Amino acid sequence: MRRPFCLSSVYLLAVLALSAPFIAVEAPDAGEPVPEDTCDADAVDPDLLGVWHRWDALAEGDRMRFYFFHEGGFGLYRYGKVGLTNTHSFDYRAEGGHLVLTFRKTGEHRRVPYRLEEQGGRTWLVLDDDPREPGGARYFKAPAAATGAPCFDPAGDLPQKPGASTPASLAGESPRDAGALAAAMDLPQEPGASTPGLHAADLPRAPGTPAPELLAAGLPRAPGAAAERIGGRLWGEEVRYATGGMGFSIYQLQPQAIDGRGVGWHHRGDYDEWTTETLTYRQRGDRLALSFPLRHDGLETAILVSGSGDDRTLQLAEDPRDFWRAHTYRDMGPTFAGAVAPSACLPQ
Repeated sequence: MRRPFCLSSVYLLAVLALSAPFIAVEAPDAGEPVPEDTCDADAVDPDLLGVWHRWDALAEGDRMRFYFFHEGGFGLYRYGKVGLTNTHSFDYRAEGGHLVLTFRKTGEHRRVPYRLEEQGGRTWLVLDDDPREPGGARYFKAPAAATGAPCFDPAGDLPQKPGASTPASLAGESPRDAGALAAAMDLPQEPGASTPGLHAADLPRAPGTPAPELLAAGLPRAPGAAAERIGGRLWGEEVRYATGGMGFSIYQLQPQAIDGRGVGWHHRGDYDEWTTETLTYRQRGDRLALSFPLRHDGLETAILVSGSGDDRTLQLAEDPRDFWRAHTYRDMGPTFAGAVAPSACLPQ
């Protein structure tokens, strides 16, 4: 049986849960030891801690690669473009001017010489034998709070500086109430429609009458039930593999803005490797429009929110990230659940 990720593999769920567009990272309480945790603090070089970027990346679609080293002896390697990335997790230690990296998904073990250089007002991490860059590469250290972008408040979803306290008036607010002003906003026209017109889903319906797609997908709607807002939540599915490990598919949706537009991410993979894709969405009642800008992909689908508490679910009549079949996701909690004063921010 594989030992747990140092400071617990569950920590990576927090990494997924804290985006928009940066992930706030904080170590769990040191007073709660993880069984079998064998990370050695003496093997961690404090000069390595933080985020190291291959390139400057700001705009959607800019190429992006970085290493992140945590004081607990684990880290992340993320690559792709801003808005569409893949992430590899690893354990590491520093010894004698070498980084010893063990990538958790494959078990790949590499011993890599490293050095730090100062140039152009930046500190650079030089890996002459970079396991992810043929011929080696160097990475500049990100300033505090990554590239200077604000981290986000864990309870209120409001931008704030790292370490700032949560407004007391917001701490008890439900994220389900966020975006209520956008309830009447229309969805965009379906891509490819030649002229504005009425579709079956746009025709007036008597109160409580299900959308056609709800019935077609077997998603009956309770008479008179009002559609619940889905923003501000993590909607996910976890599946244990017979070969070991656990896979997931998670929609992470920020609350809709006053114009009805919401932003979010779709995560797919397991707790050793996963992809992250930026999305935008609009919800109008039991209709949801999703758009994935980097892949120029999107659709409208009927949805149904049902249940309460641990049994609350979101059903998509057509899931664009499961080959357009119907799919049910469980409410995994607020999108910023479990966050505390962030100590670093990781770009998506």
